[in-house]
Amino acid sequence: MKAVVLRAPGGLNRLELRDLPDPGQPGLGQIRVAIHATSLNFHDLLVANGSIPTADGRVLMSDGAGVVEAVGEGVTEFAVGESVVSGFFPQWQDGRAFDDVGNFRRTPGDGIDGYATEYVVRPAHYFTHAPVCWRHSEGATITTAGLTAWRALVVEGGIKAGDSVLLLGTGGVSIAALQIARVMGARVIVTSSSDKKLELARALGATDVINYRTSPNWGAEVLALTKGRGVDH
Repeated sequence: MKAVVLRAPGGLNRLELRDLPDPGQPGLGQIRVAIHATSLNFHDLLVANGSIPTADGRVLMSDGAGVVEAVGEGVTEFAVGESVVSGFFPQWQDGRAFDDVGNFRRTPGDGIDGYATEYVVRPAHYFTHAPVCWRHSEGATITTAGLTAWRALVVEGGIKAGDSVLLLGTGGVSIAALQIARVMGARVIVTSSSDKKLELARALGATDVINYRTSPNWGAEVLALTKGRGVDH
């Protein structure tokens, strides 16, 4: 099977498309997934360019979406043919964060091999069901950027209708947060150095936009937009 790997010590000129052995059939508690899509997060870029060191020959990419091809003994939560998405912290199933979540030793595409490949065999808890009717390319964006935004605004932030949200920049987390906040009924202010990106943010529902390059005192502008109150998130 084909896979994209990184030669140590990293750098975009050290990416290689390699033929790797097929992972075979799943064992106890495992599933085999045909990967159809992955999404590029800033974390993935930092690993690829060598800013975050990883092992020589690491298969890149922390997000993966695809179809279950086989299930191992003891697996009851997945069936052949179902669409699934991976988890950024496969060891963190629920509850509060704990010590083992404070590093990336078990994060795909960093401490372990990721999803820039055609097939994987992994423990079943490395995946969850994809949203119904979502394309694989959409589902692959959920578990790093999307879940970060959801946890910040909904789980930790307790966002409610009428709140105001300030998003700094237009990266994946910000764009996910923009859409979540608008669905929740919040006002959203977005900053960027690009008017083109701000136009796209407004098209996605941003209430107000600020170009921090042309308005370097953007904090005062946010205060003015909120009549001196500031934002909730």
